[in-house]
Order: sequence, then structure tokens, then C-alpha cells
Amino acid sequence: MSIVRLVHSLRSREDTLSRFAIKSTLVGGIVYYSIQQGLWSKSEDSVQLYGRLYNNVTPYIKDNIPKKVINELPPLPSTSDLSNSVKSSWNKGVIASMKFLSETPTYVTNGVQSISKILKGYIEQQSVSEKNQ
Repeated sequence: MSIVRLVHSLRSREDTLSRFAIKSTLVGGIVYYSIQQGLWSKSEDSVQLYGRLYNNVTPYIKDNIPKKVINELPPLPSTSDLSNSVKSSWNKGVIASMKFLSETPTYVTNGVQSISKILKGYIEQQSVSEKNQ
């Protein structure tokens, strides 16, 4: 919490470099920590990280949040649910990308035909207007 106060206290124009340095250090630290914990590596490592977070955070949520709020919130997804969701999303993305790539020739052909029709109409208008003059 003290870092947030420090950043807010450095709001004057003279201290923009200091604010930038502090924010950059925080972001760099978060990225470094997430890499060290395995968030950006193999999917198995990410699932293990989620499992550790789930096991560490769940007791604090149950102990420190009122029961009424907990009952209204959906439960955190389990690691297997999260893993299946990520795999499904990844597969959908791959399928959509491959579909787009396979249909690219059609899109290019339609675009070229459309442009040629527009240019042909423009040339015909120009030739008609030149004949009328």
C-alpha cells in the first residue's frame, strides 16, 4: 500500500521521471515474478500456478469476505475446469484462424472483382463525359 501512496505523492510535473521509474519497476517486477512462477511457460506450469493460487487465496476469501457476498459470487473454477476452458478456447482460435486462411483466396478474389467493377464504372463515366464535351 505504501508504494501506491508514493506514486500518488509524485504527481507533480518535476517528478514524472520518478513516477515512470517506479511504475516501470513495478511492472517489470510483476512480469519477472509471473515468468518465474511459470505463468508464461508450458500450460501444465500455468495450471500448477493456478492451483497454488487457488489453494492460497481460497481460505482468505472464505475467512475475510462476508457470507452473504460469498453466497452471491460463483465459486472459483477448479484447475481441471480452467484447463479445459483454456484448451477449448485455444482450439477455437486455431480453428477460426485456419478457416480464415483457407477462405483468404475467396476474399481476395471478391475484393479484386469489386475493385475492377468500380474502376470499370469510373472509366465508363469518364469516357461518356469526355464524349459529351
